[in-house]
Amino acid sequence: MTKRVFKFLRRVKNIEIWILICLFGSLYSLYSVVRHLSFDSLIFDLGVYDQIIWLASRSKPLFSSILESHPWADHFTPSLLLISPLFWIWDNVIILLLFQAFFVALGAYPIYLLALKKTKDKLISLTVSFSYLSFFGIQNAIAFDFHPITLATSLLAFIFWFYEEKKFTSFWLSLILFIGLQENYFLTAFALGIYLILSKKDLRRGGPISILGISGFLLLIYLIIPSFGDTPFIYLPTHLKNLSVFEVIKLLYYPFTKVQVLVSSLLAFGLLPVFHLNAFIFLAEEFLQRFVGSPIPTRWVVGYHYNAVLAPVLALATIEAIKIHFISKKQASLIKHKKLVVGLILSGIFVVQLWVDPALNKLLKADFYKAIYYEKTNMRKTDVYNEFFNLIPINASVAATNNLGSH
Repeated sequence: MTKRVFKFLRRVKNIEIWILICLFGSLYSLYSVVRHLSFDSLIFDLGVYDQIIWLASRSKPLFSSILESHPWADHFTPSLLLISPLFWIWDNVIILLLFQAFFVALGAYPIYLLALKKTKDKLISLTVSFSYLSFFGIQNAIAFDFHPITLATSLLAFIFWFYEEKKFTSFWLSLILFIGLQENYFLTAFALGIYLILSKKDLRRGGPISILGISGFLLLIYLIIPSFGDTPFIYLPTHLKNLSVFEVIKLLYYPFTKVQVLVSSLLAFGLLPVFHLNAFIFLAEEFLQRFVGSPIPTRWVVGYHYNAVLAPVLALATIEAIKIHFISKKQASLIKHKKLVVGLILSGIFVVQLWVDPALNKLLKADFYKAIYYEKTNMRKTDVYNEFFNLIPINASVAATNNLGSH
């Protein structure tokens, strides 16, 4: 039996990257499920999306009892409805966590293929893929329950790969799914269009994509999203009205956590993305949107899920930088550059893992797995909560604290 397994594995193409994907998918699943079963997951956003996707799986009208409105009055997320059949397999919110963990890990596959095509080197391709998978933005996104932003990370990686392979049917389909995950990804599509025009000289596709991105975003926030609720789009940057030009510029780097996000993001890929300036089109869109366009502090920090989508962008920039600046036609020079590239990336990953202290570090701590006991009752927290849940009548309307709502 063992020989058959090894024989099968030897036949699998690019087995190394699949092992890496399965490893990180499993680690992310472990983290997500343990955190949820420890009652540390939250109603915002796991409970919100759990209810929406579950209702879609039962062909019921969409409504969020948490937001007290149609969910698209908050964020426009039609692509999420496509994963509603997951609840046909297992009617438990945990299946969303498992799907998210492996789907985001799957994004390493197009990154690997893209790197392999550009660099012709397996070690470099695996190193860039490892940087993508271990990126603090993805780790902390997994640590913040379930969110469409996390799913968008893999889709963007596939968009880059399909374009490179000229598989334009798959490219357009992935782009449609991508912008359907949240309204702000229309702005990312705008950045993609500009990138294709400047970097690939592709006005034929870059032009329509950029126009679709900016016009679609404006249509959504001023017309479509407000039509699902009673108020204007709640994330409009009204805080900028009374600020001077200097104060607006200051928002790019103050408070310091914004600088930390930028520096640690670049450092996680060995600072190599700085050698591909066209990638800063994506970074400029992302950081202007979050640092300047939002007064919400959670958008700026290294935690939560907002940094996840930087992973494929930085991976693309790293691959392009390696191809242009670090690969020589001479074999001796290629080996020298390979060691330098791998060393820079791995060193950057190590430093960021210490500096940012992202989610997976907790897997090395025993306290993460320990059930919490109440001293007076000598009962586990999970037992107390489950006993409480059993007292709730079926179909009852319940007001719950943040960490209980997701259950």
